[in-house]
Amino acid sequence: MISAIETLPPEIFRSIIAYLSPEDTSALAQTCHRMYIITHDDKIWQQYFLKRYTYRLSFPHYSNGEYLLSSALKITEPVDNCTWQEYFVERSLQDKHIRSLLNEIITNRTNRISNADLLSSKYGLLAFDVLKNYFSPTTDLFKQLGILITTATSPNLTREYYSLNLARFISRNIGLILLNEIKTQIEIPTEGKALINVLFIIQCFHPHGIFLSLNRLHSIGQRLINDRLFSSLTLHEKCQLIITTMKKENFLPASASNEYYDLENSFLFSTFNGKPTIPITLVSIFCALADECGLVARPVGFPGEVMAQVEQPLDSSMPLIISVFNDKIMSLDEINERLANVIHRPLTYPLTITPISDFAIRSARNMIHSIGRNTTSSLNSYGLYAAVSILKILGGDALPFAYDSMMNVLKEHFPMDMNFLEMLSSSMTNAFDELSQIRIQDANPLPIEEKRRKNSPPKFYVGQIFQHKQYNYWGVICGWDLSCAASPIWQVRMGIPNLVRGALQSFYHILADDFSRRYVAEDNINALAFTSIENKQDTHAIVEKLRSIDGIGKYFETVDIINARFIPNIELRSEYPDDFV
Repeated sequence: MISAIETLPPEIFRSIIAYLSPEDTSALAQTCHRMYIITHDDKIWQQYFLKRYTYRLSFPHYSNGEYLLSSALKITEPVDNCTWQEYFVERSLQDKHIRSLLNEIITNRTNRISNADLLSSKYGLLAFDVLKNYFSPTTDLFKQLGILITTATSPNLTREYYSLNLARFISRNIGLILLNEIKTQIEIPTEGKALINVLFIIQCFHPHGIFLSLNRLHSIGQRLINDRLFSSLTLHEKCQLIITTMKKENFLPASASNEYYDLENSFLFSTFNGKPTIPITLVSIFCALADECGLVARPVGFPGEVMAQVEQPLDSSMPLIISVFNDKIMSLDEINERLANVIHRPLTYPLTITPISDFAIRSARNMIHSIGRNTTSSLNSYGLYAAVSILKILGGDALPFAYDSMMNVLKEHFPMDMNFLEMLSSSMTNAFDELSQIRIQDANPLPIEEKRRKNSPPKFYVGQIFQHKQYNYWGVICGWDLSCAASPIWQVRMGIPNLVRGALQSFYHILADDFSRRYVAEDNINALAFTSIENKQDTHAIVEKLRSIDGIGKYFETVDIINARFIPNIELRSEYPDDFV
C-alpha cells in the first residue's frame, strides 16, 4: 500500500526542503531512493550555498575597473564545472578545517601564531564565512555589507574575540597583498575606481577591516545617470551635481582643525558612516562617481589639498580643476594665487596627475601627521600599521618613527602579525633574532604562572564588576597583584603614596567602560555598587558596555549578571585558579 506522502509531487517536497538545513536534507536523502533523487536537485543546493556563503575567492586582486572585493563577492556559478551540491560539500569540508584551526587557537597556546598564519594564507576571505557566525549581534562590522549574522546558541566572548581578531588579521594580510600588487604593476591609470580602491586598501588595516561595501557608490552613480536631465547638462553642471549629491549622501568636508586632523578621516569606514572628512577622501569619492557617470576625473596634488581634474569631452578644451573640499571649480589663476608663496613659478596646463603610489604615500603621511597631533587615539596603532606598510612597500620615505618604539607598539597590538614584523626587521639582525625567539616561544610556550590566594589574599576576584570610588567609571577585574608592581615613577605620578595603604595593598588589572585598561588600588574599588542597583535596565546597560570592550573575550567566556561577574576563560582560570570555583 502506497502512503499518502509518497503520492506528493516532487515540487511539494522541494518547497518543504527549502525550510530544512543542508545537513537535514543530506539525512533525508538517505531514507529512500525517491528522496535521494529529489534532494539532488541542484537548485536546492544553489539556494543553500548562496544563503550560507558570501565569498568565492580567498584573496581579491587590485583593479581600477571594479570596486575592491566585488570580484570576491560574485558567486554566480560553481568553480571548476562542479555542481552546486559538490561545491557546497567542498566548502563545508573547508569550513570544518577552519573551525578546527579556530578551536586550536582558542584552546591551545601552542602554535597559536602559526595556526593563524595557516588559516589566513590557506583560506583568506573564505574563512570569514565561518568566523562571522561567532560575532556579537551588536557588532556593526557587517552593516556595510548587509550580511545576516547568525550567532551561536550560547555566545562565547572568547570565541568571539579570537574570531574577530582572526578576521582583522586576515584583513591586514589582504591589505599587504594588495599593496604589493600595486608595487608590481607597471602602470595603473589614476582614474575611475583606482583612487577609492587605494583608500579601501588602507581600510583593510582598520579594526573594522574590509567589512565595507563600495557598491553604494555604484548605486549613487546609477541614480545620477538615470535622471532624464543628466545627459543634457554641461560638464560644469554635471560636476556640480555630483558634489551636491555627495553632500546629500553625507560625504562632507571636515571643518574644525581637531576634526580635520582626526585619524578616522584616513579610513573610509568613518566617511561612509557620515563623518566629515579630508580632501584626499572626498576627491577619491568624486572620481569614482565621475567614472560612474562616464566622466574622466583624476587627482592633482597641491600643497595642503588634493583636487580633481575633470577632462572636457573635446581634447582641445581645458580641463576643469575642482576643489571638492571647498565645493568650487578653480581657475588656474586662482590656484597660482593660492600657491604663490610655495611654488617657484606659476603652474601651466597640463597639470601633473598624481600617480597611484604617490596618492597612497600622501595618505600615509596624513595618518602620520594625525598620530602626531593626537597621541591618545585608539586608532593610532592601526594608523601606524597602515602608514608603515605603505611606506615600507611602496618606498615613499624612511620610516618617520624611532624603530624600537614603533616595533614595541606593533608587537603589543598585533602579536599574530609576525610576517609583517619580520618584513620590517629583515635588515636588522638583532630585531630579527628577537622575532625568531617569539616564533620559538609560539611553538613551545612557557607554562602559565599560577597566582594563588594565600597569605593575605586580595579582597576582590577576577571577573568582578565594580565602580571606581573616585572617578565613578565601571570596570571588570581581569588580574591582580598582592602589592603594586608598577614602577616607582608611575607610583609617584599616580599619587600612590597618598593612598591610606600606599603601594602595600592589592592592585588590580581592570578593563574600564571607557575602553581603557587601568591598574587600580584596592582602596578605590567599590564592588557593592553594581549589586545595589535596583533598575535591571541600568545593570544590563553597564554589562553591555563592559561586554563591548574590545578584548574582553581575551579574558572571559561569558557574563553572570546575577552574581555581578564575568566568567573567566580557561587561560585566566589557569592563572588565577582560586578565583573561580
